[in-house]
Amino acid sequence: MPLRVAFTTIGCRLNQAETAAMAGRFQAAGYTVVPSGNACEVHVVHSCTVTARAERDSLRAARRAARQQPRPLVVVAGCAVEADPERVRTATGADRVVGHDGKRLLPDGLPRAPAGAQHTPGIPVFASTRALVKIQDGCSFGCAYCIVPRVRSRVWSRPVRDVLEECRALAGAGHREIVLTGANLGTFRDGRRSLVHLLEAIESRTPVARIRLSSIEPATVEREIIDYMAGSERVCRYLHLPLQSGDDNVLAAMGRHYTAADYTDRAAYAIERIPRLGLGTDIITGLPGEDAEAFKRTRDLVAGLPFSNLHVFPYSPRPGTRAAALQAPSPATARRRARDLVALGRKLRRTFAARAAGRPVTVLVETVSENAGYGWTGEYLRARIRRPGLRVNTLLTLTVPRHGGLPPSPAAEVRPDRPHPDLIL
Repeated sequence: MPLRVAFTTIGCRLNQAETAAMAGRFQAAGYTVVPSGNACEVHVVHSCTVTARAERDSLRAARRAARQQPRPLVVVAGCAVEADPERVRTATGADRVVGHDGKRLLPDGLPRAPAGAQHTPGIPVFASTRALVKIQDGCSFGCAYCIVPRVRSRVWSRPVRDVLEECRALAGAGHREIVLTGANLGTFRDGRRSLVHLLEAIESRTPVARIRLSSIEPATVEREIIDYMAGSERVCRYLHLPLQSGDDNVLAAMGRHYTAADYTDRAAYAIERIPRLGLGTDIITGLPGEDAEAFKRTRDLVAGLPFSNLHVFPYSPRPGTRAAALQAPSPATARRRARDLVALGRKLRRTFAARAAGRPVTVLVETVSENAGYGWTGEYLRARIRRPGLRVNTLLTLTVPRHGGLPPSPAAEVRPDRPHPDLIL
């Protein structure tokens, strides 16, 4: 019987892309990749430490893996290990703790697959129809609240030829959409080639049907990306520009590279060039220096732009960052402000979805059940398609009904197997 390996991933899309790469290497070494929670000989917990909650979830996942019977060999990898390996080892009882360099060597040093195992090509392994492609790592921006520069170390980019090779392999494995990801995506450079040049190469030299970008920091290449996106047939019309705060004093204190007016100008330019653009952002409530007036400025800025997706979370001081030594609002205040913005985000998302009425959208079908399918539009709206005979991993272009195209109530937390749609087609 082949050795089995399970993965639990905490955190960002970059972590998810790296987990898929690890899974590909294990599979190439003769392991069978099984879902987390299944019986296995090796369980890898890919950790995150960007917030205290993410770190707690990582440690909890490792302890849970160690309680499985029969007990697997537990490996904790990634950012939490880079931050404090001894704490991770002590808190979890893991058999191995490895940072970023160590995880790239896995499964070396672990139990070997039996002789005669059927090896497969070591391309990343995803359970989803979409595939994540890591093109860059590291960040030198030095934002006061952020631990990423400490735990992700040096800044580097993959050669364009390597990215193209992986995109072709993933397309050959059946993936219709790839998502480009990195620690600071807009800083991608291969010699004189930037992120825009990489997009051009993927679109012209690979069979990938749909290309999506993860978040791009303001003050990098967002204007060039907007211009390219406006004329592209395969790049999804969704732009995620982290805001973090709409108050200039807070932005300056946190070491951000733009003002609230700069951000608003960039967003307005994007909306002018791409009228049906899906616009997303990240916001941290309760940053040091955020008083009631500063929060109001953030809320007013958000309410004044046609955002379709808000990722909001309360500030979490991280050890070793400059902001950790500064006075911040109470955690309760940060949580209350986060709830306020989450509610506003739901209203903005529903307003954006309503604008799709009577227009065509392209949906990648990701799950099918009960004569219906679920998937995502290029603008990053969750859609339910009501028709029999749907197949997973199909790209469909459909017109949103003018009446009955929206769910009866705003999106809310639901069971993972019953996702609440933004559109009903």
